[in-house]
Amino acid sequence: MAANPTLSNRPIISPTSSGEGIAVPAAWRTKQFVLIGLTALVAIYYALGGYHSPTGESGHADNLSPADFTGFILFGVLVWLTTPAAWTVAVTTFQEAIRRRWVTVLLGFALVMLGVSTLFSFMATGEVQKFLRDYGLGFTLILTLITAIFLGTALIPPEIERRTIFTILSKPVTRLEFLIGKYLGLMFVLALNLAFMIVVFLFAYSVFIISKEGGLSSALAADGAGLSRRGLLFDDWNLAKALMLDFGTLSIMAAFAIMLSQFTTGITAIILSFVVYFLGQSAPYWERLTSGSGDLAATAKPALGPGLTAVISFVYFFLPRLDRFDVRERVINDAPIAANYILKAGSSGVVYTAVLLTIAYFAFSDREF
Repeated sequence: MAANPTLSNRPIISPTSSGEGIAVPAAWRTKQFVLIGLTALVAIYYALGGYHSPTGESGHADNLSPADFTGFILFGVLVWLTTPAAWTVAVTTFQEAIRRRWVTVLLGFALVMLGVSTLFSFMATGEVQKFLRDYGLGFTLILTLITAIFLGTALIPPEIERRTIFTILSKPVTRLEFLIGKYLGLMFVLALNLAFMIVVFLFAYSVFIISKEGGLSSALAADGAGLSRRGLLFDDWNLAKALMLDFGTLSIMAAFAIMLSQFTTGITAIILSFVVYFLGQSAPYWERLTSGSGDLAATAKPALGPGLTAVISFVYFFLPRLDRFDVRERVINDAPIAANYILKAGSSGVVYTAVLLTIAYFAFSDREF
């Protein structure tokens, strides 16, 4: 779906009344069927044994749940709903976003800080490679999160304020296609930024390890000694998978920011988005408070009254489990990130995203323009 079809100027019935857009070409549907078929193959692989952890692993994600397949189904639905009109809105949104000066400046700052990250190794109180991994993962997530939230809250409201929404919806574009296009355009921006950051950080990290190990052959050796105990290739691939998992967090927070922008002002949406992010990252803490499980429950739960417990349980039920995408502890301790965990976390991320975009669509479709 790499084409960038232009929107026709033909008058049509208002999308708010008919909900009909331009007919989808057969070639486009063929590409959609191919992507949906590939998604189905991944789901089949996952069901037939891909959910098992590799030999020797603890089996942290080694369980099969029908809810896991909901994400695969919803991803297929998103592919099906991405029509040529939605794709055009996505490409336009991407182009407009990368032309924003603050987006470029923020990306440039991130690349510089990641490129010189090895200069901060003197700050490490323990093993230097663990510090660098933690620094790279944390810094990358925070910088891309800022882009996701600030852009997400500023995609649709300006279109309404400038009244350009009238021009867009007068084309053969439904409100659903417009919303999906805006979201996909934002995800293209985040994917591009994340890709640049991954490349720069992995390059800086690899150069540092090679220099400290005394050569490439020593850095690649998985001898259980030195800075790179399991080999530089293992380190780089594990870091790349951890950074790609961050994309799940970004997809949820981008959808959350877009949803909030339909109900409140920009600054309020930004603040609430960051609050939800930090609450979602600490979801295990709230789980222990409400379920009485874990070491914390013995001291914290008796102090909670029934009313407070009910409130915390209500909040926890709606919190996105962003902690599922945070695997810094495994990366720092040389534990591999298995494919089954990535698929399981990714499926849950698609479910959260679909729910948030559905709420955003209901709010957006009810607005009068």
